[in-house]
Amino acid sequence: MEKKDLERILSEILKPADFKKKGSYWTLNNNEITKIIDLQKSQYSNRFYINYGYIINAIPLGNLKRHIYNRLGASNKSTNEEIINMLDLEYQIIDSEREIRLKDLLYENLMLNIISINNESDILEELKRRPHLNDITLSVKKHFNLPID
Repeated sequence: MEKKDLERILSEILKPADFKKKGSYWTLNNNEITKIIDLQKSQYSNRFYINYGYIINAIPLGNLKRHIYNRLGASNKSTNEEIINMLDLEYQIIDSEREIRLKDLLYENLMLNIISINNESDILEELKRRPHLNDITLSVKKHFNLPID
């Protein structure tokens, strides 16, 4: 399996939800937010990461790629390990099996999350569920009147 195969799998999952591929990103725009997903290769191995998040259209982006950043993972340790393994192209598994598992993992751990966020109110609720806001920019905290300490 190669990067282009991972891109194809991502496209197959995202296209039915109306995501459009633009360069190395998949995006879905609406009036309040833009959902954005990208595939990132590790500098050290043939492992990939799937980053996703949101651009809040009312806030200038500046040098950021997105205002809210997430990386595909799972709170369940064994599921998270499986995500890591399926995105590590050096992990020995038959390609067809990797594709089946990866599609399931993407649906359960990416799509169910990203399709539930559709406006600023949804983003705010998601931020309130986080254990901390250390990775949230000051502009986003101010926009939502969140604590800035």
